[in-house]
Amino acid sequence: MRALAVGLVIVAHAGFAGFEGGFVGVDVFFVISGFLITSLLVREADRSGRISLGGFYARRARRILPAAVVVLVATVVAATLLLPLVRALEIGKDAVWSSFFAANIRFAQVGTDYFAQGEPTSPLQHFWSLAVEEQFYLVWPLILIGWLAVARRRSGAPRHGVLLGLLLALSLASFAWSLYATYESPVTAYFSTLTRAWELGAGAATALWLSRGDVRLPRPVRQGMGAAGLLAILASVVVLDAGTAFPGYAAALPVLGTVLLIASGDASGREGQTLVSRVLSLPPLLVIGNWSYSLYLWHWPVLRIAEDRQGVAHLGGLRLLLALALVVALSAATYHWVEEPFRRGRRWSRPSFGIALYPAGVILVVAVVLSGRQWVVHELGLGGDDPAITTADFADRRLSDDPQLALVQASVLAAREGREVPSDLTPSLLGIRKATAPLGDCDYRTGTTQLCPLGDSDADLTVALIGDSHARAWSPAFDELGSAEGFRAFQFVYSGCSATQAVQAERETERPWEECQDFKAWTLETLEDLQPDLIVVATSAVSPVMSEDGSRLVFKQEDAEEFREVVGAGFEEQLRLLEPLAPRLVVLGNTPQLPREPGVCLTSGEVDLGDCLFEAGPQARAIQMGFRDAARRAGAPFVNAGPWFCFDKQCPSVVGSTVTMRDKEHMTPDYARQLAVPLGRRLGLVEAAASS
Repeated sequence: MRALAVGLVIVAHAGFAGFEGGFVGVDVFFVISGFLITSLLVREADRSGRISLGGFYARRARRILPAAVVVLVATVVAATLLLPLVRALEIGKDAVWSSFFAANIRFAQVGTDYFAQGEPTSPLQHFWSLAVEEQFYLVWPLILIGWLAVARRRSGAPRHGVLLGLLLALSLASFAWSLYATYESPVTAYFSTLTRAWELGAGAATALWLSRGDVRLPRPVRQGMGAAGLLAILASVVVLDAGTAFPGYAAALPVLGTVLLIASGDASGREGQTLVSRVLSLPPLLVIGNWSYSLYLWHWPVLRIAEDRQGVAHLGGLRLLLALALVVALSAATYHWVEEPFRRGRRWSRPSFGIALYPAGVILVVAVVLSGRQWVVHELGLGGDDPAITTADFADRRLSDDPQLALVQASVLAAREGREVPSDLTPSLLGIRKATAPLGDCDYRTGTTQLCPLGDSDADLTVALIGDSHARAWSPAFDELGSAEGFRAFQFVYSGCSATQAVQAERETERPWEECQDFKAWTLETLEDLQPDLIVVATSAVSPVMSEDGSRLVFKQEDAEEFREVVGAGFEEQLRLLEPLAPRLVVLGNTPQLPREPGVCLTSGEVDLGDCLFEAGPQARAIQMGFRDAARRAGAPFVNAGPWFCFDKQCPSVVGSTVTMRDKEHMTPDYARQLAVPLGRRLGLVEAAASS
């Protein structure tokens, strides 16, 4: 069964057609794990009347930790040597979380982080399932020990039926929560121990039921159960895919199938085996089953790192075969030289030695991650002597009279010449993933309704900045300019919630996004009371929206025309509602959408500025031009931000010595501050503030 589970996971992750639902192999593992661990603990309790918590955790450590630490260390080293250094830093963080068996928490946070959307999947993401198991086993043995204590207090033998009833109640509660959480937030539900506990509980309940000793099912019944169980697992592979909200009710099919498959087994000899159990006991499958843990650990980092190196979503042909061959070779070596020696070696049989593996493993992983970070610092050449780009470098060229535009033009010319990347970049590439404009106490995603003034909080002149995360990226410019020129600014920004009256859809659930709609309504009400002197609208339009017939439209080629129509009409309506709320209304054109993150490009080995010179995405620009036309129809000035980022259709990753974008579409706070004065001139804020 372990061979079946790991095989399904690998073929799904390798991208084989027809196996998209193979991720249910993880659910099969959960049920098997719950069954095996509970069987061992209950047998120990029946035999000795007690459960050794130290012995249990020592056995778990010997079984889980050595191979896991080897894979974590190898993945961090491989990522540092083979992947962009910005990515290697993030993978190092993933490794530390994984070493503490908290990877599911880490990846739930990343999965719901708006600014992490679109980033490549971590080669350590599969460690979330190990975290779920270990978190479950922090609690389950304690429940069993409590059950034994109550039984002893009542001077009777432990009754399996009482424990089974308690387990079923807890599993039903977990299943109910899984249904609710999967509906409300599929990403967090996918990684949650609370939504997965019932799957391990199903395996544990099967162990308790079979441990009663009076369960003897007729062979024909077991034949049917085995066939039905296998069919249920295979059917789930076919009917489920990456778009299925999971776990929820969808996980019931593979879980039930695994329970039936386990319950159909028999250890009374070959004559008692079912046809399915005979097939699953074939020697090759037994070998794969023995290697299953190492196969699971190795397959994901090997595939992901290889795919990232090749720049493809899935490997194919010979490259895929070579990657899978490497997975098998590493797994075989890990099983024979790491797993087995620690599990069965006499020197590790003492519980104290086994438990010591936990801190030792964490220390080793953390040490390797810190060493990797130092290597990244060295490779980035921080503190080198490569100069920043200046307009003086191109004094013989005709550049713009505007200093900022001239610097952009010079930066494009420097990139075309293949100049070296400046040594002292702002922000540092080490922290570019954190380069996000702060919100302070006004993160409206939390439901707060307070106002947080930027700039000069005592000034009379008031500016309101409204929009999504792209408006948020401009806020450092308004803060700096307001402080210098004497006006206060309020930002009404909500990541992912565009400044358009088009009804947006939640990315996770595909339902109308009520929180976004409520925020837009609250913004209009608050602006009516605030009576600002100027409203600046800065927004993107890449979030899913609802069409008139209730279907979900996304920002992609096949829906581009209808998407632009819906968003454009919603934007015109937004401007119509904003126009009477302030004497001046201005639309600030969006930043470009790049094909690659500048930070990733700039840390991809030996690169120069020319390697990270991009062309902006045409679809995003087309939407912005639609916003420009809507602004003109509404009589609102349109400030095109494009020339501050691109020249002659080319966008440099570095302007002067400043990295312009933290990702593919969001400006760094440092570059926003650099644009404060040019922006102030275009908005007329310097003159307006001076005359106020």
